[in-house]
Amino acid sequence: MIISRDVMLIAAVFYVRYRTLPTPRTLSKYFNPCYATARLKPTFISKVNTAVQLILVAASLAAPVFNYADSIYLQILWCCTAFTTGASAYSYYHYGRKTVQVIKD
Repeated sequence: MIISRDVMLIAAVFYVRYRTLPTPRTLSKYFNPCYATARLKPTFISKVNTAVQLILVAASLAAPVFNYADSIYLQILWCCTAFTTGASAYSYYHYGRKTVQVIKD
């Protein structure tokens, strides 16, 4: 679920980059990081999602050490991560145009 969301975001960024690049569109212009054409603003739920994912990684790595691998709290954290990932993906879908600011020269 997390990887699917990130792949969709990367595909959207490639599309936005292509659409905002002035003609003639060349590969050297497309991949030149100094030539900015759009500014992306993350949504609030996306920031929350990142924090929850980092907490989940830390808790999952610590689970075998502290013997709570089968804990209900870890499973709840997995479900919370799935929820925030889905909510973050939906927020980018729903508010997509509001999160992209095209930079005019």
